[in-house]
Amino acid sequence: MRPQYLQPGDTIAVISIASSPSEKQLAANWKEQFESWGLKVKIGEHLADKIHYDFAGPHELRAQELTKMVLDPEVKAIVSIRGGYGTMHTIKYLDMEIFRQNPKWIIGYSDITVLHFALQKIGLESIHGAMPGTFEPGFDGFSQNSLKDALFGKTKEYTTPASKYNNHGQGRGRLIGGNITLLRNLLSTTIDHNWDEPTILFIEDIDEHMHKIDSKMWHLRETGVLAKCKGIIVGYFTDIADQDQWQCSVYDLIHSYTRELDIPVIFDFPCGHEFPNASIYLGRDVEINVDETGGKIKFL
Repeated sequence: MRPQYLQPGDTIAVISIASSPSEKQLAANWKEQFESWGLKVKIGEHLADKIHYDFAGPHELRAQELTKMVLDPEVKAIVSIRGGYGTMHTIKYLDMEIFRQNPKWIIGYSDITVLHFALQKIGLESIHGAMPGTFEPGFDGFSQNSLKDALFGKTKEYTTPASKYNNHGQGRGRLIGGNITLLRNLLSTTIDHNWDEPTILFIEDIDEHMHKIDSKMWHLRETGVLAKCKGIIVGYFTDIADQDQWQCSVYDLIHSYTRELDIPVIFDFPCGHEFPNASIYLGRDVEINVDETGGKIKFL
């Protein structure tokens, strides 16, 4: 199920689904940015709330605010101001039938991976893209245009340069994924993806140790997830500790798991916790092609 793309004059809601935003994130020029695209901005009543462990309010209250925006006929898209932690605790308070009956673009990444999985479970597409709290500093032109294009329905494909880690080939499936830590946590839960369905897997992460990434990749292999995928896209793995001690890069480590797969694998895709940050449609069928010149991701 694909929500309607935005048009100038539409309203985008900014709320806090997980952690509370910092003063710097609240002060970033995201409102002006959205308005420069011709959009109206509706700010969640509890956007700046903060309780224990930095949650942006109680779990049920955050779920209620999200549901309120989904039911608001003026709102055409909803973006979380940041990730952080806590999205998983909102899921039990969400009636996903409301999302199915009122399809709207929901945007975010990192901890918002959990919500993406819940949306994909009911067949709804969503956008893995930049959140308002990251708009300054460093919100470059590519990242701005990528998010805008995704919202307005102009994103058709991405190309990537050749990488020594790539697996050549062609694959087609539903694009699923996000933060690998959350993805691993969601396996065998009520909102886990049906991995028997043709799937293109996207993964990224930040602030982890090498042994944690190794553990996650091992888990994906031993549960059969990697073997079932029709292709894999590797985004940024940012600030991964202990690479010197392991005497290899985090991408070397990931490649040790993907090189044995007879499927196309794209490395160096600019998506995740760095800039430039490409926005992608999760839950959509995609086709990936990889050869000696690089990779191509085509949204179908």
